[in-house]
Amino acid sequence: MKRLLAIFMLPLCAAASAGPQALPDSELAQVSGADGISFAIKLNLNRQPDNTTGDSRLTIAQKVDGRTTYMVVRNIGGVITMVGLNISPQTSTDGSNYVALTLPAYARFTDTGFDSISVQADPHGPVSGNLGRVSLNGEMTMQGQLRLWSH
Repeated sequence: MKRLLAIFMLPLCAAASAGPQALPDSELAQVSGADGISFAIKLNLNRQPDNTTGDSRLTIAQKVDGRTTYMVVRNIGGVITMVGLNISPQTSTDGSNYVALTLPAYARFTDTGFDSISVQADPHGPVSGNLGRVSLNGEMTMQGQLRLWSH
């Protein structure tokens, strides 16, 4: 039985060892499928189950005239849910091929944003000032697509 199985598996192993082969654009344009790839995303950024955050920081250093300062963004987080994001190959009326990225049909933001933003000399020190806060809660719907051509 094992020998019989080995005989049938030999052609499959030989085909697999050949590896992927690049297709020229003319052949790739003839490949057809369904409607592309669709995504539904639920992104939970830096939020605990009890909806609290610690003291997380995103720091960006900038050096001007030998002096380094840091932009510190505290407690970036929230929950972002998106449905209807799609990537699909398309052909335009002039025959050129492109990739269409559709905007998400539905997006929901729950406590998404950051607590403060400041510019300071020490990225780990206490926040020395506050240049603003962002908090998004709500839903939106979109339509349209971003089209990408390669040259």
